[in-house]
This record gives sequence, C-alpha cells and structure tokens, in this order.
Amino acid sequence: MAITRTLLICLSLGLIWSGGAYAENEVESSETDFDFSKYVPDVDLYPEPQAPAPTASDKSKTCVALDDEIVGLTPLTYRTVPDFYDDPKVAAAIWLGTTNMVLLNILPEEIPLTDIPLAYAYLAYPAYKGYKEEERIRRVNLRIETLRRSKAKMRCFET
Repeated sequence: MAITRTLLICLSLGLIWSGGAYAENEVESSETDFDFSKYVPDVDLYPEPQAPAPTASDKSKTCVALDDEIVGLTPLTYRTVPDFYDDPKVAAAIWLGTTNMVLLNILPEEIPLTDIPLAYAYLAYPAYKGYKEEERIRRVNLRIETLRRSKAKMRCFET
C-alpha cells in the first residue's frame, strides 16, 4: 500500500514539473508576448455586475403589482445556510477527522483511502451550499432592483 502511495506521489510531482517545464519552454521560444489565454479555460468564476433591465411585462404592470412582486421576492433574500464556524455539522466533521474516529469501518484495509480521515470531505459541502445561496440572493436582488427601477420610472412614489 505504501508503494502505491509513493508511486502516485511521484507521478503527480512528475506531471506538475513537466507542465511547468512545458510552459517555460513556450515562454522562452515565443518571440512575441506570451498569451496565457491558450492555456487557461474560459471559465467565469466571479460574476460580473449586471445592469437591471426591465422586461416588457414589467412595463405593463401597475404600481401595486410591482410592489406585490417585490414583497413576494423579499423572503428569497434571507440566508438559511449557517456560517462555516456556526454549523454544528462542520464542527462534528472537524472533530471526527481530527481524532481519526471511524464510526463505520466498512472499507477494507487494502484501499488507500481508509487512512485518510473522510470526515474532512464533508467540509467542502457547506462552502458549496454557501456559494449557491449567494448566487440565489444575488439573482433575487437583481430582480428586486429591476422592479424598483420600474416603479421609479412609472413615478409610483409620487402622490
């Protein structure tokens, strides 16, 4: 089992080193500026700010209908996922992983993953849920801002 782990570590280090060496060779061999966009995938990790744009149906709604939709969307802006350090499940995962406590030892000992505390694998889940919650709140706030701008253009605040 130790030989398998050592072999995997050596292969990983070799791949990391060869990738860096390849990038260095590309930089040295190019005569113009190096273009990293060839090697970095086009993935937008951070959302770009969007300008609220009212739709045609928003323009045809009355002030009361716009206000009712804003009131209906407001509860969707509330946070339901606890903070990382306030979540008791995270505390339990950290405690179980740190003390190497195995509640159900159902995996055979030949599998190399049995030595790794699998409780730490849970720690990524609250971060994912927090990210999805932030995305939902951002979309709802954008919709609420669009409705507020529609109300302002219709001069619903004037008496």
